[in-house]
Amino acid sequence: MEQWGYVRVSVDRETQAAGWEEQIATLKALGVSHENLNMEEASTRGTRPVFEDMLAKANREATPERRICISAAKMDRAFRDLAAADAAISNPTNPNVIWLLPDLSSNPLDPKDPTQMLLVRMMGAVAQFERDRLAERRAYGIAKAKREGKYKGRKPTARAKTPEVLKLKERGFRPDEIAKQLEIGRASVFRILRDHKKTQGTVRS
Repeated sequence: MEQWGYVRVSVDRETQAAGWEEQIATLKALGVSHENLNMEEASTRGTRPVFEDMLAKANREATPERRICISAAKMDRAFRDLAAADAAISNPTNPNVIWLLPDLSSNPLDPKDPTQMLLVRMMGAVAQFERDRLAERRAYGIAKAKREGKYKGRKPTARAKTPEVLKLKERGFRPDEIAKQLEIGRASVFRILRDHKKTQGTVRS
């Protein structure tokens, strides 16, 4: 069975470095090679091109002789909620593509096993309940801090340093030098420069 992996953070890998590295370590421990890791910085509420491309490729290539197991460190890294996970696992486009979600089960999920699927749904429901409660407490804490004038918002991410990145680029600094000076990742620098180039092209046209 071929092992593929999916790694995702909602903001970016610099801001959520610990979670990013933890997911990679978990998947490698499950037997996923670095070449088969599909990594993305995106929210499940928006488009996820890496996830969609990975799933489409797996559905095209998986056969009874070449089954593909896609692993994610946690259910919420791959799926928006329990309903989305249940649909993907229970009614796969290609039955030779299966999922392994170690926070729900230590074994690949078999939709034909009613006992396993019942356990997965129960554990998934509990996990989702805990996330919903955490989100509720977070929202309450933010609202309370706002009322008391103590809320300062999320710390700036790499994108917040876009003006500094562009200024250093104009002065002739290389991406590696910019990343080191601003204490952000090279990937973030390249992403900011790429997005700026696209914006400039749109303005000109």
